[in-house]
Amino acid sequence: MMQMPTVYDDDILNVEGGSYPDGTPTRTTVDSIVYPPVGFFPFAATGNGDYHGFYWPIGREDRPPMVAYSSHDAYALIPEHGDLTSAGRCQLARDEDRKLTYEFESAFDAVNVPRPTVFISDVVAVDDHKQLLTLDPDSPFRNCAVADQLIAANELDDAESHYRRAIERLPEYGAAHFGLGYLLRRTRRQSQASIHLRQSLLCPLAFWGGCFWSDHILPGSFRPDWARKTLLWLQKLKEPDDSLRDDPFMENVQDLTLDTGVAESRDIELSIAMVDEYHRRGQFLDAVFMWISIGDRAALETTSFRERYGLTARSFGTRLARLFRDAGIERRAELVDNMISMMEKPEGLYL
Repeated sequence: MMQMPTVYDDDILNVEGGSYPDGTPTRTTVDSIVYPPVGFFPFAATGNGDYHGFYWPIGREDRPPMVAYSSHDAYALIPEHGDLTSAGRCQLARDEDRKLTYEFESAFDAVNVPRPTVFISDVVAVDDHKQLLTLDPDSPFRNCAVADQLIAANELDDAESHYRRAIERLPEYGAAHFGLGYLLRRTRRQSQASIHLRQSLLCPLAFWGGCFWSDHILPGSFRPDWARKTLLWLQKLKEPDDSLRDDPFMENVQDLTLDTGVAESRDIELSIAMVDEYHRRGQFLDAVFMWISIGDRAALETTSFRERYGLTARSFGTRLARLFRDAGIERRAELVDNMISMMEKPEGLYL
């Protein structure tokens, strides 16, 4: 069983290998501890700056990973496959010659997992979510995509079960929380909707559901401008769920704006205070998610903005590791510590 490593490697399976002119092996580099999210290890390049890689959900570092796909131009990580075997099965189904790419073959060999086979008479389209879900039933992305399609067909009960399946496999999948929150709100279950709408804004921004490539974009027509819709719905909500009545996020939601490109951000100030409050209450996982959200949003701002709030890779990462430890997530904390140690300029004003 593959556990999440505590030492970062941007060529985890040594697929690319490589060395400097003097024969020294190429040194692993860490460019960010914000995007892709901590816990993603690339292993298969697609030739355009994006990668397939292993991703371990937060709190499940001791379990086998799923296979996710980075979309750097859209600041997104797509949780495409439930595991490596399912990823290979889907790749074979989409290839006319029923062949895995070299990098995927190397991945199976490196982790000692038997290569899969498929028996399908025709090639499956890359965006045939329903058919691919039969080959990869634990895929968070496919479950969410099929749920979006079921909403369009007004098959809401089935859609709900698929969203819940996606969240079960990847609790930090913000796109699935938003989809479920939208569905619950549409079916007049406002208090239940508040739980998932709130969570969608706390989840790592990379899991928002977008992609540079059309076959990886979630198909729901309700998704554009999802974050501002969510904020507006929460601000108008009269009766949140009982579990959120004294929740720091809900207590401050009226003052949040999600504005970007500003010199100063009241949102960041409020969010930092929320992290402190969650920590004081012992809600360490909520503190983790809120702190990750701060890093996500600060990374999209200017260098002077991050300087104003003292957010460097070292300062952000040091607190992130401490919060992971307080939440009992030691392996991820060790990984963050290691990533900081590998960065050339952790005090630089980037995340």
